Amino acid sequence: MQPAARRLVGVAGAAAVLLGVLCIGLVAVGHPSSAGAGALTLPNAVPISAVRYGQPPLKVLLVGDSMAGSLGVGLGELAAAYNIRLANAGAPGCSVSMDGQIFLTYSPAPPGPPCVLDRPNQLLSTWQRWVSVFRPDVVVYLARGDLINQQLHGAWTNVGHRAFNQWLSTRLRAAIGVFSSHGAKVVLMTVPMSEQHTVHSRPEDNAIRVARESAILRFVARSSGRVTTIYDLSRLLTPGLRYRASGGNVQLRCADGVHLTAEAGMVVATDLYPRLWAIAARHRAPGGGGWTSGGLPAATPAWYSKLACG
Repeated sequence: MQPAARRLVGVAGAAAVLLGVLCIGLVAVGHPSSAGAGALTLPNAVPISAVRYGQPPLKVLLVGDSMAGSLGVGLGELAAAYNIRLANAGAPGCSVSMDGQIFLTYSPAPPGPPCVLDRPNQLLSTWQRWVSVFRPDVVVYLARGDLINQQLHGAWTNVGHRAFNQWLSTRLRAAIGVFSSHGAKVVLMTVPMSEQHTVHSRPEDNAIRVARESAILRFVARSSGRVTTIYDLSRLLTPGLRYRASGGNVQLRCADGVHLTAEAGMVVATDLYPRLWAIAARHRAPGGGGWTSGGLPAATPAWYSKLACG
């Protein structure tokens, strides 16, 4: 057996154990639709039979910040096995809430591309171009960046402040409009706890912020009708809002205590991919599959190799 195959078997076995003891899943928002897959509720897994191998690949666009990009590494390793065409467009230092400067580990800095400092709508325009060309069946959004201290209209703020909560809700609704503009379903992922190894604890590693941001995601999803669903990644990887670096003999987090290992992404893929097939079964977006320039973004971004992830 090849090393990659041995790793897949090991991770799949550990994933079965891990997923069997955690109440995780994709919670459908709104009422079941006769045109859709109906409600998917905790803690029942979606069977592998939901994957349609006789159909064109399911087009999945993954967006958000570097946490999303790191998740995409493991998702990419199993994409073909689940008949998925994955575009991993997670980008460091860029999330839907970012407007002004963001506070990184030790100092303020501008957000990273495709975010543009003081031009928040530029991100929505970029996402719209990606959606219009790729025509995803499902868009998945994950961003730990929405937890960090950042400037909004020139003032420093964060999740939990009323003005920021309203801003984040408005931005998420606008993003959902972009993501679903060609018929895609939208999945908002809750953010797992992180634990950075810095001199002082980071405010974005606080469980209260994680819980507040998750509540906003759920509120926005409920108000979006049948378009949007929640995937409780936080509950899967950090149940009880307690950080853990590993679970089920699988290393889940990179050395920085933030980003996800390829193995973590593979664990998520075994549960997530059949669910994505189920919610998009009768909502396939016609055409697309390409990218705005050249081929699809690499499932393993160039910056990922700079992290100690295994």
